[in-house]
Amino acid sequence: MILGLNTATTITYITLVNEGKIVDEKSWSAEQNEAETLLPELQKMFDKNNLKWDQINEVAVVTGPGPFTALRVSVAIANAIAYSIKAPVIDIPAEDFWRARVGEEFAVYAGGNKIYYHGNLLEADDFLSQIKSGMTIAGQLKISHLEEIKSRGGEYTEEGKLKTLGEFLVENEGKFERKNIVKPRYFSKPHITVSKKNYK
Repeated sequence: MILGLNTATTITYITLVNEGKIVDEKSWSAEQNEAETLLPELQKMFDKNNLKWDQINEVAVVTGPGPFTALRVSVAIANAIAYSIKAPVIDIPAEDFWRARVGEEFAVYAGGNKIYYHGNLLEADDFLSQIKSGMTIAGQLKISHLEEIKSRGGEYTEEGKLKTLGEFLVENEGKFERKNIVKPRYFSKPHITVSKKNYK
């Protein structure tokens, strides 16, 4: 049984996959509250399916690039569950998760005025200047970006219309590296302020 987690995109996924079939799956729009919602939703899913944690053989998690707070929650939970039940963690880069569902043309809003596109963090204007008539972009962008894409003759596919994490895991079983522990990949390095005070 594989437990899958994703908080690297605008839609949070939790899924259970066993022997090439989706046992159960739930998704919801991410609202920057994954620290409060993810574990309770997992427990509900386990209770619903009469499962115990030690019935999980592998834990799969989308490791980013993604937003700092949401991403570290799912990666930390995946590592903790895997460690406690002595199971490997399947490391799924977000780029591979996107490509398997939409191909190369995906774009992700990365906060501020930045867009993650073709493996690069671009200013929104630089990204939008590359949109051409007839071009279809998928991913997660702000409404203002979508309006600009349409004004340039492009089209946009929302993430909710793409394959789910469960479908992705079924189609790509065995293709990703299994590790003892995985690390999150962020859009950019987190800004951590180091105190200059001397505490004794």
